[in-house]
Amino acid sequence: MPPNWWYGFLAFGARDVLLVLLITALPGEADTLFKLVFVHREWLVWQLLAALPFLFVFVLTSFRTSFWKRGKAGWRRWLKPVCWIGIIGQLSLVLLFTIQTGGQFNVYYGSIFIGLCVMAYMLTKSRHVQIMIADWQRIPEIEQVPLSK
Repeated sequence: MPPNWWYGFLAFGARDVLLVLLITALPGEADTLFKLVFVHREWLVWQLLAALPFLFVFVLTSFRTSFWKRGKAGWRRWLKPVCWIGIIGQLSLVLLFTIQTGGQFNVYYGSIFIGLCVMAYMLTKSRHVQIMIADWQRIPEIEQVPLSK
């Protein structure tokens, strides 16, 4: 099983996609919220692209049982590298936004920077993730549970 923090880690990485989905669900306030949350709206596409690696890892992790049923285990090797691509991409965007504002401190981007640094540390040092990825190399016996009796 993934560690308890794994899905929170992935949700934080995919926060821009989640925020766009939440903001578009509120049609009356969408424009105001977009201006508030996405200060650099011209870079929104890049922010969404930087969040895609975390969505990809979320899908791989969530559908691991279906991959195992098909006899596939090679996908597990992509978890950490794809997370690193997402972390580096998002750190690059945060640094770009900081440069664009002339180095002014922004609480939102500062908290994202700190969160990404914590994510990088956890991805590097987590023994649980290393064991999980190594353990997922072996395809477990999947019990076929009947849907109805």
